[in-house]
Amino acid sequence: MCYLKREFLPISLLSVFLIYALLRYPAPMLAASTDSVQLFLTRVFPSLFPFLAACGILLRLGTAERMGFFFRPFTRLLFGLDGIAAFPFFLGTLSGYPAGAKLTAALYEKKLISSAEASHILVFSNNPGPLFLVGTIGTGFFGSPLLGYGLLLSSFLGSVAAGFLWRFRRKECSPRRLYSPAAPVKCSISTLLSASISDALQTLLLIGGYLMLFSALSAAIAQIRLFPFLSDVLFFLPLSETALQGFFCGLLEMTNGSYLLSQAQDALRLPLTAFLLSFGGLSILGQTFGVLTNVPISKKDYLKGKLCHALFSSLFLSLLLPFLEQNAQKAVPVFSLFTETAFSLSFLWLLPSLFFLGTLCCAFRK
Repeated sequence: MCYLKREFLPISLLSVFLIYALLRYPAPMLAASTDSVQLFLTRVFPSLFPFLAACGILLRLGTAERMGFFFRPFTRLLFGLDGIAAFPFFLGTLSGYPAGAKLTAALYEKKLISSAEASHILVFSNNPGPLFLVGTIGTGFFGSPLLGYGLLLSSFLGSVAAGFLWRFRRKECSPRRLYSPAAPVKCSISTLLSASISDALQTLLLIGGYLMLFSALSAAIAQIRLFPFLSDVLFFLPLSETALQGFFCGLLEMTNGSYLLSQAQDALRLPLTAFLLSFGGLSILGQTFGVLTNVPISKKDYLKGKLCHALFSSLFLSLLLPFLEQNAQKAVPVFSLFTETAFSLSFLWLLPSLFFLGTLCCAFRK
């Protein structure tokens, strides 16, 4: 007979509450699920699938090892890790959640990093993507691409600061691996493509499931008006009711929380938004732990790392705030969620081009 463990009690109660909400509020719950499916099919899937499939191909071709040789001085200096940590860091930062966690898990499964190294890499590699920060959050919610760039810079600096701090917390030292030229790929091109596509699809289905589940949960909590209740309880804090609701909602799902914070007039709305975006919320945490099933890391350590990243991001955003407020131009309507941004394609391709150029140089050097 299987007995219920104590740690499973909260999620059991949450499941019972979700079933109750589905029966009690069928219309708003169905609408929330429908919106999450539409978001997944029109935004998440088209943007993440090609990236995950391409990363899978590069990983199977030995690009991570070549980048490890080229970026070893950089990662040793900042993070105390071997150069292979640059692969999930750069590509995870360019793609967004949870690509960094997926690439870290792939490196661990290939036995290129240890579990302690994987736990350290996850602190700084699993970050919000630039198009999401500049497009959806900066331009769409706050009406200013410059604010989006400020959130992007603060998130990047926060991840680097957290990764640097974590090097003193990790007990074991990363070995200095001697990377040799990658062995020729033994499988055919069709097998390589099929494996990469299958892996990407499996990851995206998991992400889509978490997105639907937490969208429904967020709608259920909204129906019982829990967030306004918490705002009334914490009336003594120097934040408006809208800001408090946005922050609590963001701890569950960061996108909706960021939108509510953009409607507030509080001076701390941008630092709070930076905190939520770097932390990710329970929805992103669920997606991350889902792709890390085969990696024996401590969930508490990961939460501590993300909390450290979020605090650093909020601090850096506070330091940038005077410049951002002075120069931000609100030329885009706040409610335009899918507007084009000043984040040009030339800039988007600049970083990966430099990375792959370094990889080629490393290959020729060998």
